[in-house]
Amino acid sequence: MPAIKIEMGNKWKIETAVSIKNIVMNAVKNTLGLKSSDRNIRVLRYDQDLFELKDNYEVFIEIQLAKGRSTETKRELYKNIVESIEEKTLFSKENILIFINEQPEENWGVNGGISLADFK
Repeated sequence: MPAIKIEMGNKWKIETAVSIKNIVMNAVKNTLGLKSSDRNIRVLRYDQDLFELKDNYEVFIEIQLAKGRSTETKRELYKNIVESIEEKTLFSKENILIFINEQPEENWGVNGGISLADFK
C-alpha cells in the first residue's frame, strides 16, 4: 500500500501532470505486483516561484512504502518509472528525481486506525 506524491512546477499543463500520475501509478503497481485498487497518489503543482529543484530536475516523485522491498526491486521501479515517463512525455530520464521513504508497518494506520502490522 504505497503512498505516492508527485511534485512539479505549474508551467506544465494539467494533462501532463495527469499523464505522469498514471504512468507512475502503473509502474508502481506493475513492479510491486499491487492490485489496481491499491491507489494512494497525489500530484502537487507549484507556482514556479515556490518550486525549485537542483539543475536538470523538473519532477520530484516520493514513494512511501512499508519496509521490505529488495534493492533490486527498487532499482527496477526507478527504471520502469523513468523509462515510461521519458517514452510518453516531454521529460527525459535526467529530469526525474525519485525518493523512496520506507516505514515500518506499525507506522501505517489503515482501515479505521488499525496498524498495518496488525491488519494482515
